Amino acid sequence: MKKEQGCASNRLARECMLTALMQLLEKRPLSAITVSELTEKAGVSRMTYYRNYSSKEDIFARHLQDILEEYHEESLQLMQGERHYDFAHMMHCFRYFNDHRRFLDCLFESGLSGMFLSALEDYVLSRWRTDPDDPAEFYALRAFSGALFSVYIAWSKRGAQESPEEMAEMLSRYWASPAVRSE
Repeated sequence: MKKEQGCASNRLARECMLTALMQLLEKRPLSAITVSELTEKAGVSRMTYYRNYSSKEDIFARHLQDILEEYHEESLQLMQGERHYDFAHMMHCFRYFNDHRRFLDCLFESGLSGMFLSALEDYVLSRWRTDPDDPAEFYALRAFSGALFSVYIAWSKRGAQESPEEMAEMLSRYWASPAVRSE
């Protein structure tokens, strides 16, 4: 019971630190935010901060890892389509992007977009790569990851005018077209 309480309080502390960091980023760049300022705003001790993180960037990395794990669990339950670019998977992807848009935009505004691209590439390769010896599949999945990353940035910069449903429809139709596929 005590371990469960510790996990719950640790999770709450991490959520408070993430929220505080995102609020502070509205006023100043990441490099100008001190650990003392962050922990004060989050209402946690410096010891709690250092028990959970090695840097401010680590707050983003850990949260990104958490949301990708959650995404993966939900994605496995979809099982509605066989292709990474089908409507069901694109719909899930853009709903997730939309749900976590504030976090992702903070990540990008802090100059950490490469962290998201790398995590996205790793996820797509681990989830969809079927033949580790096929360079065509490897590069096609990397291209898909890069395109998805770029589309997210453009969509977000435009204020996410299109709904996740519209994005899923457009992209699944585009990637399914014979001119795009090399299958």
